[in-house]
Amino acid sequence: MKITGVECIPVSIKFAKPMVMSGGAATGADAVVVKINTDEGVTGVSETGDTSMWYMGESQDSIMFNITKIFAPQILLGEDPFNVEKIVARMDKVVKVNNQSKAVIDYALHDVMGRALGVPVYKLLGGLSNEKIPLGFVMSSGTPDEVKAEGRSLVKTGFRCLKLKVGSRTPEEDAEIIAALRQEVGAGIKIMIDANGGWHYHQALRCLKMVAEYDIFVAEQPVPWWDIEGLARLRRKVEMPVFADEAAAELNDLIKLIQADAVDGFFLKVPKAGGILKSRKWVAIAQSVGLSVMCGCMINSGIGAAVEAHFLAATEWMGRIEQEAIGPLNLHNLPDTVTNPPKNDLAVNVPRYEGGFLYPPEGPGFGVELNEAAVRQFATPGKSPVVIGK
Repeated sequence: MKITGVECIPVSIKFAKPMVMSGGAATGADAVVVKINTDEGVTGVSETGDTSMWYMGESQDSIMFNITKIFAPQILLGEDPFNVEKIVARMDKVVKVNNQSKAVIDYALHDVMGRALGVPVYKLLGGLSNEKIPLGFVMSSGTPDEVKAEGRSLVKTGFRCLKLKVGSRTPEEDAEIIAALRQEVGAGIKIMIDANGGWHYHQALRCLKMVAEYDIFVAEQPVPWWDIEGLARLRRKVEMPVFADEAAAELNDLIKLIQADAVDGFFLKVPKAGGILKSRKWVAIAQSVGLSVMCGCMINSGIGAAVEAHFLAATEWMGRIEQEAIGPLNLHNLPDTVTNPPKNDLAVNVPRYEGGFLYPPEGPGFGVELNEAAVRQFATPGKSPVVIGK
């Protein structure tokens, strides 16, 4: 089997509800849908999810450039799609970082392999370890009353873990919001907080000490990604587990954080790591020192969500802690995809989110099909698909 063509389609999708965080309010996704075609008629499909210059350092335009100008003509065309390790190594050699661009190629290659063999991707990754994945819902920031109402509704839906975005307000205001959420949901619900590196060291120290009484399950990336020393110093002074997200992208980042004794765990995004292949290595490093890993994604459709579902289902270590519920739930502002299935998603059949759990789709590849009508509807104005090869 050989790769004969690569198609990149720019799409722009408005979020049903803005996501407010320390980096600002995200209101929509400028994403890229990718198709990899083969000489045996098998096509792999993937999507980037939302692109973010402040988080990933990539844009829709940069991803389109990397794939159509570099990866497709120099690496992919004529290559066997099963040679994922070789392809990923070559992408790393010709383009520094830009992991979201590399990840969407990795996804499509895995989809090709699963479809060609007639098996779900999780079978290619070691089989089904986690039949259903417990989730923590990612809440936007808001007023205390707004957060209480959303938290109450999510717990009623079945979520036993909630993640609250902080860092866009003062530490005192964030502490008030956290206190309100704890008061509303009670002691049996896990509460995580994520500042996305929005606090400097003293702000983080002040806020985390103020909210220690509320039994915080995880404090995620409280200080900027570059401040590993500050993260380690902070961890020694607070009474809750500290996880790294933005500080942990490349495999070597994990080694540095472990050596600095800076974290109690890691937050993985498969696109941040550069795809499924690298994410498995990423988790292996954390597992080797007994550190938990929580996984999330960019806000994406059912096409992207299926990637996380298969990766989490196949990776036994990931079943030991709640994972992040985002993807189509935040895209469409839904607590599940069963009670009110999204009708206008990039996937015809969105993965099953129900009762606070995610279930991996069955069927060849990632088990979801591209909604071509939605792709046309959400085509980015002024930009056209680009096809390299055929």
